[in-house]
Amino acid sequence: MKSKRLAQWLQDHTEMLGALDDETDRAFHVALYEGIIDMALHGETRMADSVLESAAAHAVAVGRKLTSLMEVPQNLRGRIWQRIGEEIDPEPAFVMLTALDAIFVHISHVAIDTYLEVTKLAMAAKSVEISRLYDESEQKVMKYATEVSRANRELARLEQAKTDFISIAAHELKTPLTLIQGYVNFLRDLETNEQIKSLADGINRGSKRMNVIIEDMLDLSAMDTNQLGLVLQKVKPKTIIDVVIAQLSRAIDERQQTTEINNLDALPEIEADDNRLHQIFRQIINNAIKYTPDGGHITITGQELEAVSNKAACIQITISDTGVGIAPEDKERVFEKFYRAGDSSLHSTGQTKFMGAGPGLGLAIVKGLIEAHGGHVTVESPGFDMQNCPGSVFTVVLPIQANPQPDIEIKWITPEQTETEDDAQISETTRRNL
Repeated sequence: MKSKRLAQWLQDHTEMLGALDDETDRAFHVALYEGIIDMALHGETRMADSVLESAAAHAVAVGRKLTSLMEVPQNLRGRIWQRIGEEIDPEPAFVMLTALDAIFVHISHVAIDTYLEVTKLAMAAKSVEISRLYDESEQKVMKYATEVSRANRELARLEQAKTDFISIAAHELKTPLTLIQGYVNFLRDLETNEQIKSLADGINRGSKRMNVIIEDMLDLSAMDTNQLGLVLQKVKPKTIIDVVIAQLSRAIDERQQTTEINNLDALPEIEADDNRLHQIFRQIINNAIKYTPDGGHITITGQELEAVSNKAACIQITISDTGVGIAPEDKERVFEKFYRAGDSSLHSTGQTKFMGAGPGLGLAIVKGLIEAHGGHVTVESPGFDMQNCPGSVFTVVLPIQANPQPDIEIKWITPEQTETEDDAQISETTRRNL
């Protein structure tokens, strides 16, 4: 039933609405056409169902026969079928027509079933009252269905525009930022004036922070456009987390926080992209530092999950903190791009300062990278409370044997390659994430 190509073709052929001899069927005709587009685009039948149910109910109320009611969808199907046959090559046309037939089979079933059901109800009610009620509601339903369909397509267009903007902006900013970093490094090497060198250091720190944000934007763009790639090899989760803790140790010490690591030694090696795992756990642990007050505690615990029924063996790593927590309404939204929980006026600046603000990209990337590996991430928290600090628990589940999403480009590193490339990869990972 779902066919984006059919949906696009229908959207491009609004003249298919045509002119109707009976103007009373105009609203039904237009709304049904919008519902068909929605079914082809999203596979959702609710809109078309509501249109058909309303039309069938009105037909019974005014004494219209079922055969007369079915003329509208059948005539519409005939025109669409003929035009696709004339305009589209046989092979894609066959796929589109197959989806079209599935849609109209559903339409026929819903229209007939609803008509018969409403007929039974109409026999037990006053026909005049039913006619008045359905006559008023029909036009409202048709208008609402049409508006909702168009609004959904506009939302999809805006979402695509946002994705395009992220991609274009990130790529366009990358080149001038690279030049800025190069010139700043050149200035720092040549300049002997300590005041100027201090200013250059400030510019360098700002450009590095901007570079991290741009890299995050590029990662989001790759996920949105199905261009994300993974370089898979055997990875020890404890090694990755040990590196992350070492890199964040200065921030942990400054915030007088303590960390506790449990059972990571017992976790098996998993098939994963070590750079991406580093990115995942650095972001989650960095968030735990930011949203936990000074003197707080962060606990990282590992557990192996055995295979059960249709679920493969996995590892589970939980990162819990004694921070401010997350409100119930924010628990799912924290993984949306550009979303920041809580009152933005309470946020400070800085990557690891308490309640430090950010662009709202990190957890969206975390979710995308974990799902790209075939895993999932969840968060639990009693709620948001800056006084009592109930804390949060992020749970990451990753398969032991690689199970990446089908649209992910995969490259494997063999054990032999790993032995010769380990030093270079560790160096690159450290450089990118310091």
